Amino acid sequence: MKHCCEDMIFFLNEKKVGIQYNNTERLYSINLITSGGLQKIYFCPWCGSKLPKDLTDELSEIVFDELNLDGFDDPRLPEEFKSDEWWKKRGL
Repeated sequence: MKHCCEDMIFFLNEKKVGIQYNNTERLYSINLITSGGLQKIYFCPWCGSKLPKDLTDELSEIVFDELNLDGFDDPRLPEEFKSDEWWKKRGL
């Protein structure tokens, strides 16, 4: 996945700043230290570019509605849904 700028690439790789990228859901977030949760981010903190829409809802709809699985840990979940392969195949 190509990210929006060199700073984003650097900090995602360095793992010294609490910013994450989940390629399965195409989700950028910041780790919340006190709660252990995540805060979605919609713009790059370094260059200000609008980040691509996350695909969390789309993935859930496919897993639960289309595939009729019990969840993301269901052993019947195809491998493509454990990476960015599923959304790239669909042109999302």
